[in-house]
Amino acid sequence: MPREVPRAVLVLCVDRDNDVGEVAGLQTPIVGVEALERAAVEFAAKRPEDSDVNAIFAALKLYRELKEQGIANEVEVALVAGHKDEGVKADMRISEELDMILSSRKFDAVVLVSDGPTDELVLPLVQSKIPVLSVQRVVVQQSRGVEESFMLFLRYVRKLFEEEKYKKYALGVPGGLITLYVLLTLFVPGFAWPLLVAALGLALLVKGFSIDEYIAKTYRTSPILLTALVASALIVLLALASGLGGVSSLGGAKGLEVLGYFLLTSLGEQVLVLDLLFAAALLPLVAQAVEAALGNKHVGAREAVATVLLVMLRQVMFEYARLLVGAGSILSLLLWVALAILALAAVVAILPLLGYSRARGSQ
Repeated sequence: MPREVPRAVLVLCVDRDNDVGEVAGLQTPIVGVEALERAAVEFAAKRPEDSDVNAIFAALKLYRELKEQGIANEVEVALVAGHKDEGVKADMRISEELDMILSSRKFDAVVLVSDGPTDELVLPLVQSKIPVLSVQRVVVQQSRGVEESFMLFLRYVRKLFEEEKYKKYALGVPGGLITLYVLLTLFVPGFAWPLLVAALGLALLVKGFSIDEYIAKTYRTSPILLTALVASALIVLLALASGLGGVSSLGGAKGLEVLGYFLLTSLGEQVLVLDLLFAAALLPLVAQAVEAALGNKHVGAREAVATVLLVMLRQVMFEYARLLVGAGSILSLLLWVALAILALAAVVAILPLLGYSRARGSQ
């Protein structure tokens, strides 16, 4: 049987990064051939070199072809736009604008028109709302002359330095690295390059694992916890610096003995590197308890168990470190291990009687 012809087809042009709004100030969605023609001319007058101009005119051309060929009983053309930052923001806005169009009029299928793979990322989104009949990609033809190629290269370089979403990478990152290198050569000239490479590696690590997004999310939801995490990181750095400084002067220590001296390095007033490490581990737990108290919530059983375990584990590690350096005894170590196990068992047994539960701990 021949395939049924769609009764109403929508020719949809997508501008995912919202150039039409950012450059020409046009409000989307734009529906109808006359409105879209006016928008195309206005946008082309302000940025004739933009490939989105070609995509809009291609959508208008396709609209006229479908009308003339009678492929569908009804044909309409529209333009939807996303957000300059692209990503989820853009897709959410495109989804909302497409819903506005589909709620005002019923269409059986859509023909998607784009100027490249970036705009076509919304294809699954469109398919979830209406069947996609075809995808038309507009490829802009360019002259192959050397002079034209050079001008095109300069145009893209200018785009890197002027557009907000590009210049922070083209100018901001190199500028930051240059400034950091100059500062390092002034203060620590012998370690400038290792520290610069370490800073670059740290930046790649942060962006690669979205640590900056996690920090921003934690700041919005738990500012006290974020402060505690930063303080814990600083305490750990202080402990590492102090411990490494203490063991660097040792001559005959080897293997695990070095670990013992590292943990027992004193910072004065009987504060050890071991104490700093456990304080750094306890701070986030204390912060969670404070936030729970401020929010009139119960401290979770998991946090209570972890706190008791850390307190007891500190003494176990202290006895283990003394044993490594030859100043402790195996009996003292075993005694504190047994006490830690008993204390942990007691806490686990008492918490249900106090009304703690897994469900409350997750609140």
